[in-house]
Amino acid sequence: MRADGRRRLMFIVSLGMLQAIWPLTMDLYLPSFPQLQDEFGTTPALVQFTLTGAFIGMAIGQLAAGPISDAVGRTRPLAVALLIYTVATVSCALAPSIEWLVVSRFAQGLGAAACAVIGIALVRDTVSGPAMLRFIANLSVISGFFVVLSPALGAQLLTVTDWRGLFWVLTGYGCVLVVLAFTVFLRSETNPPSRRALREGATARDDYRVLLGSPVFRAVVVGGGLMFAGMMTYMASSAFLFQDVYGLTPTEYAIAFGGHGALMIVGAQVSARLSRRFEPRRIVLIGMSALVVSATALLVSVLALPGAGFFGFLVPLLFFTTSFGLVGPALQAFALEPHALRAGTAASMLGASNMVFAAVSSPIAGLFGVATPTATVVIMLVLEGVALATFVFAFRRRRVGAA
Repeated sequence: MRADGRRRLMFIVSLGMLQAIWPLTMDLYLPSFPQLQDEFGTTPALVQFTLTGAFIGMAIGQLAAGPISDAVGRTRPLAVALLIYTVATVSCALAPSIEWLVVSRFAQGLGAAACAVIGIALVRDTVSGPAMLRFIANLSVISGFFVVLSPALGAQLLTVTDWRGLFWVLTGYGCVLVVLAFTVFLRSETNPPSRRALREGATARDDYRVLLGSPVFRAVVVGGGLMFAGMMTYMASSAFLFQDVYGLTPTEYAIAFGGHGALMIVGAQVSARLSRRFEPRRIVLIGMSALVVSATALLVSVLALPGAGFFGFLVPLLFFTTSFGLVGPALQAFALEPHALRAGTAASMLGASNMVFAAVSSPIAGLFGVATPTATVVIMLVLEGVALATFVFAFRRRRVGAA
């Protein structure tokens, strides 16, 4: 392989690892939720609030990281954020109380935010059009692998260590990414001064004004956040539902959860294939419709077929996660395509919306109780239904306006 080809391959792999930081950060410690509850003598809702803390941190961090990377470049903000992430992860590992852990997770989310935002901005800097959707879908193979691996890895690590050991593993991953930032990304600035000069003195306020002035972009931000919140509602409750309600061991839970991650990868690859025939808007509507149908089937199974047990819950959930994987790349490509000079800010708004909605939704199921899956499933269905309605209304207005 020629030197240019090797550098490009290293760039793609490093970018995939960068995108994987959020599923690792969110999923690795999910099997330890019952352990956290026991050690700190707290409630499921407060344990789930450790997810909320990270989501809030990521929301705030993304809103700052996107405009900064548009103004000064991608590489320096990325390096600083990774250092913050690594230090905060050490604080998580040393947390003496659930409150300390929540605050440390908030700081961890701040650092991880730039990875999500700048990673997507790097993609928009280098590709456009249908190729961008396919690039994002291919990256999802790497990040999806970590979605599959994280709970299983967490469950296995819990056989030899406790929940603190999981955060030491994340500390090591942060150190690897710091090395990659200085050896790969700092040598390849995709938002050079010549491109930044085209912004003609635009400020972050100008960028947000332009983006929020678009009804379609506003709908994508809100609808995407609601869609993501539906998935995070399930993720925040999954450890309690699978282990406490359906009696799975941590390893069995990790296998079931990993199957969802594998199907997200399948959904993303189907999205890439469909991009050769359909525009991203159409793919989003197809995937969102499938999300609502599968959530409805899940509720019917829980309420009307209680004898179906674990597999009656699992099968509709597998269709749900596949549909979620189908929507993601198309939604990102659709939102970023018109905003090359504001790619970081646009990505930050998409990501921040996801985190804000997820932060609100994650502990709600815990408040209603996780002794049965009913509350979790109802919340999932409501969120995905409102998201679909948001997209349908916005896209119909866009077509009418174009006409």
